[in-house]
Amino acid sequence: MDIKQYRKVNESFRRRLIFHVGIDSGLFVELNYLINAILYGLTHQIRIELYSEDANFGTGTGWTEYFAPFCEEVHEPFHRRYNFHRPPSWKRIIQKKSLRFVAWKLKTIGKTVIGRWLAYRVYGGYVLLTQNIPANPDKHYCVPALGIDSDYTEAYGMVARMIWRFQPMVGAQAVNFRHALHLPPVYAAAQIRGGDKQTEATLIDGKIILQQFNLPMGNWVFILTDDYRLLEKARADFPKLHIVSLCQPTERGYVHQEFCKTTPRQKREAITRLLVSVDLILRSHSFVGSITTGPSVFVLKIRANDPLVKAIDCPPHLLKETLPLTIDRRAVISKEAILLCHKK
Repeated sequence: MDIKQYRKVNESFRRRLIFHVGIDSGLFVELNYLINAILYGLTHQIRIELYSEDANFGTGTGWTEYFAPFCEEVHEPFHRRYNFHRPPSWKRIIQKKSLRFVAWKLKTIGKTVIGRWLAYRVYGGYVLLTQNIPANPDKHYCVPALGIDSDYTEAYGMVARMIWRFQPMVGAQAVNFRHALHLPPVYAAAQIRGGDKQTEATLIDGKIILQQFNLPMGNWVFILTDDYRLLEKARADFPKLHIVSLCQPTERGYVHQEFCKTTPRQKREAITRLLVSVDLILRSHSFVGSITTGPSVFVLKIRANDPLVKAIDCPPHLLKETLPLTIDRRAVISKEAILLCHKK
């Protein structure tokens, strides 16, 4: 999908939705939300505009610090407080059996009312905000003007590839990293996650992940990981493989709250390495990831029809219907699959 073609279609819509990216989740979870918003806008003929000045993955510039622009951006600061991701439904809130969550839900309703009023004052009309996007994406998308007539994962991949365009400086760094790793044209890739992901889902042993490849001696594997100790263990478990990564020796697992406290320079370097790592995975011959980690889900959706791409914690025939689910539902599926792997 061409950006110019998308912008022409997007800007032809009268209704507007201002999407706030980089609110409170990791980069690839935020990208997932953004792509779902773009698909929602195309399906319902709603023009998508972006607010990203306070993006938690940026240092003040927002989206265009790393990526090429694909739509108009707005800069009004009220979006920081009143434009947020859709909160859980009342059903899920009640299931938590806590007045604290009820109070939080009521607070989000009040903030939404204020946000809509501020948007009406500023833009002179009714404007949708991020929280107005439905929680569940559609199963099929049809946008003839952009050549879209496909299921969710295929449509997702088309949009993802459109926005996955680095700024020249990031692109140059990506080339430098690729050359420094000395990767051959054909290599495998995997994600082995540590850090705060264990608060959401069961962590998966890297040995189990790499065993999925059945690679011959001497093959190259690129690993995306946030903990250098996991990289060292992988090299010890598979000494006959050429295992490379952009993970730094000082990294001991990604913790989102700690990342948000880092300096602008540290944040920019870490995000650039993450973006380049995922770009290398997208270029890989084969990939094994997890349905509970943001980068893996991003890749699995883009390459959903590739038989050499798989999730260690989801049966292939269930992958497409599992990927759009919420993290808590995917975590349950993942845990069951991991238990089966350990039994084998």
